[in-house]
Amino acid sequence: MDEQHKEPIRPVNPRRRPRSKMQVFKEAYLPVIIAGVALLLIIIFIIGSITRAVQKKNAEDEASIAASISQAEEDAQMAQLAASYIAKADLLANVYDYQGAIDLLYTFPGDFTKYPSVNDKLLFYEAALDSMVLWDDLGTVLNLSFQLLIADPAQAFSHSEYGTSFNRNFVTTEEFANILQQLYSNDYVLVNPDNIITTETLSDGSVVYAAKPLYLPSGKKPVMLTQTNVNYNYYLIDSDGDMVADANGCGFANKLVWDGAKFTNTLVDSSGNTLSGNFDLVPILEAFIARHPDFSYQGARATLALTGYNGLFGYRTHSSAKDIFGEDAYNAEVVEVKNVVAALQDAGYTLACYTYENISYQENNVTKIQTDLNNWNSEVTPIIGSTDILVYAQSGDISDDAVYSGEKYEALKSIGFRYFLGFCNDGKPWCTVTDEYVRQGRIMVTGANMAHHADWFAGIFNAASVLDSTRGDIPQ
Repeated sequence: MDEQHKEPIRPVNPRRRPRSKMQVFKEAYLPVIIAGVALLLIIIFIIGSITRAVQKKNAEDEASIAASISQAEEDAQMAQLAASYIAKADLLANVYDYQGAIDLLYTFPGDFTKYPSVNDKLLFYEAALDSMVLWDDLGTVLNLSFQLLIADPAQAFSHSEYGTSFNRNFVTTEEFANILQQLYSNDYVLVNPDNIITTETLSDGSVVYAAKPLYLPSGKKPVMLTQTNVNYNYYLIDSDGDMVADANGCGFANKLVWDGAKFTNTLVDSSGNTLSGNFDLVPILEAFIARHPDFSYQGARATLALTGYNGLFGYRTHSSAKDIFGEDAYNAEVVEVKNVVAALQDAGYTLACYTYENISYQENNVTKIQTDLNNWNSEVTPIIGSTDILVYAQSGDISDDAVYSGEKYEALKSIGFRYFLGFCNDGKPWCTVTDEYVRQGRIMVTGANMAHHADWFAGIFNAASVLDSTRGDIPQ
C-alpha cells in the first residue's frame, strides 16, 4: 500500500518553452542599441562642446574686432569733432575774439593729450590774447561818415537839379570800395559803438556810461563807419512824384533787400530796368568782410542812421504811404522791412536816429524837436526798436558847449538818446564820455572833402587815388 501512494518522479531535464520576440529583442538587441545611443550621445556632446568652443572663440574674435572697429570709429569721430572745434575757434580768432576762441576750445570733450592740435591752438590763442594792445584814447577813434552811395556816377553828376550837390557831398560805390581796401591795407579794424563804450545800471535804475577797454593786435587801429539817411528818399529815385522808382532817377539804389542769405540793393537804371546788386554801403561792406573777415572786430559793422519821413531802407512805412498805396500794401512793406531790420541787427549793424524829418535840431526850437521825436517814436521805433544813438542831421548839434544842458537836451534824454554823433569840422576825431552821455565827432567823407581837404585823410586813405576821375571840378 505504501508503494501505491508515492508521488510520480518528474523528469530531470524537462523541455523549455520557446522565447518570445520581446525577450529576444531585450536580450540580443537592446544592449547594442543602448550602447549605440550612448555612443551617439557622447559623440553629439563632444561635437557640441567643440562647436560651442568654436562659436565662443568666434564670438570673442568678433567682439574683439567690433570693439576695435568701434574704437576706431570713436577715434575718427573725436578727431572730426576736434577739427570742428578748431574751425569754429578759428572763426572767432579771425575777428580778434581770442577769449571766445579759448573758451570754446576748453569745452572740447576729448582728451587734450590725444588731440594735440586742440592744445596747440589753445596755446596759440592764449599767446595772441596776451599780445593784444590796449587802445585807451577814444578821442583818436576815427568815425568816417557817408551818405547814400552813388551807383551810377554819370547819371548822378549830370543831373540838372542835384548834380552839383551830388559831386560835392556824396561818394560813389567804387570810391567807397577803394576806401575800404585802403583802410584794410593801412591796418584799420572796424569797430562798433559797443566796442568802445560800456554801460552800468545802478541800483536806482540810472545808467552810467564809461569808456570800454579796447584791445587790438599790435599795429591795428580802430575805425567806425556811419551812413546817414539810409532811406532811399523819393527825390533820389522818383522823377514823377508817384513815390515809385523810375528811369529818370539820380543813379542811386532804391531799396535794401534781404533774401534770407545775403543783402543786395535794387536799382532802376536809366533804361527803366530793375537791377539787383551791390549798389550801396551794406552789400559792399558785407562782400568786403566776407573776403577779409579780420577787417571786422568781433563782428562789427557800420552804424546806419535813419529818418522816417520817406520810410525805411526803401520800404514806404511812413503814415502817408498807407493813404496812397492802401493798408494791405503798407502792411506788406512793414513786414518786409522788419525782416531787413532783423537781418541787419543779426549781422552786427547798429541802427540810429537821424531825426524823423532830416532837420537841424540846432536851428529848430524844442517844440519842433519834440514833434519830430514823437513822429519818430510812432512810426520808426515800432519797426526798428529803441535806439540810444542820435546822429545829428544838417550839422545840427544842439550845443557847442562842452556840457549838455537845457530843454533840448532834456527832450532828447527823455526819448532815450545817450550817444550823440556830431561833426569833426577840422577833420580831427574827438570823443567825450560822461557818466550821462557820449559825444563823438564824425569825419564827413564827401567829394569836396576828399578834393579840398585831402590832408584830413592822410594815413587813412589816399583821397587823390580814390576820387572818380569823371567828377570833373568838385565844388567846395
